[in-house]
Amino acid sequence: MRRMSGRRKIDSGARGMALVIVLWVLTLLSVIALEFCFSMRTELNVTQNFKEETQVYFYAQGGIHRAIAELVYKNDPAIQAQRKQVEEQKKLLPAAEGEQATSSLPEEWRTDGRPYSVPFRFGEAEVRVRSEAGRINLNRASDQLLRKVIKYFVEMGEKRDVIVDSIQDWRDKDDLHRLNGAENDYYQSLPEPYNCKNGDFDTLEELLLVRGVTPELFYGKKMKGEGGGQEEGPIVGFKDIFTVFSSIDRVDVNMASPEVLMVLLGISFDMAKRVIEVREEKEFANLAELVQRVPEITPYVQDVKGFLLFKTNMPYYTITAWGKTKEAESKRGLECVVKIDPKEENGYKILMWRDAVY
Repeated sequence: MRRMSGRRKIDSGARGMALVIVLWVLTLLSVIALEFCFSMRTELNVTQNFKEETQVYFYAQGGIHRAIAELVYKNDPAIQAQRKQVEEQKKLLPAAEGEQATSSLPEEWRTDGRPYSVPFRFGEAEVRVRSEAGRINLNRASDQLLRKVIKYFVEMGEKRDVIVDSIQDWRDKDDLHRLNGAENDYYQSLPEPYNCKNGDFDTLEELLLVRGVTPELFYGKKMKGEGGGQEEGPIVGFKDIFTVFSSIDRVDVNMASPEVLMVLLGISFDMAKRVIEVREEKEFANLAELVQRVPEITPYVQDVKGFLLFKTNMPYYTITAWGKTKEAESKRGLECVVKIDPKEENGYKILMWRDAVY
């Protein structure tokens, strides 16, 4: 009896140990299964995100190429002659027929920065085209114009004079520095020395190398609107005002952004938006028409009227495109500067390409 009782105890202990082992094995298998499911889900999400990122990238790229095509058509003499012919025929037809004849031609894209939508099957691209004539030419701006522009960012004083003089020293051909400027002797004395270029700016980012120009001035900071502390204006920096692609030393009012109008004319953001709203109805033909249609701007244009233009044919354009899915869960921005030139093989040449815009 004692021997049987001992066997039962041994069998009971063995079965208990086996049960514990089985439970541990099941727990381990459950953890492995959960980890596998989690890994698969993570990989699925990564793959889905990669797919959407690739899609919106090419949506944006497609939007840029659509804008380039529109610009090529806009600058094509044959198409413009056809459009002019239709307009002349419209004047000879009754009103209803004239409108129908005009509507048969596609509407030209405006190059003042207004958005255009380019649809795709699973998403779209929002495209903006802006003529470089609407910005201030960094390589051609006079001392007077530079001082007026920099005054918007920096109060009167030595700091403003340092920036203005240093910009001119950077782009001139000699090694003689202005009163508050900088040449090689200054740049070579820096902890990480480099040479003064003594030539035109090739990119706007070169401004960050110029004495006195800080990242905050270049990339911009929030400006207060007319509401003071309650209302905030746009983020404005040198990168929004200047260009290195313009071939003129003045600014086309019909192509200028609100930020350029604010800085150049010294007006509020609300007044700049008012100019844009009036301009969208019909472009300004000259200074007199600008003052007539936006009377409140009169006191601000007298000092800068020599820097204003109202009609240019400059072939340089900045195209910004945002690709996004229909659910707007993924978004990607691209930007480029193109020159429309019939002499080029495809009628245009890409001068700058930025693969990520935030």
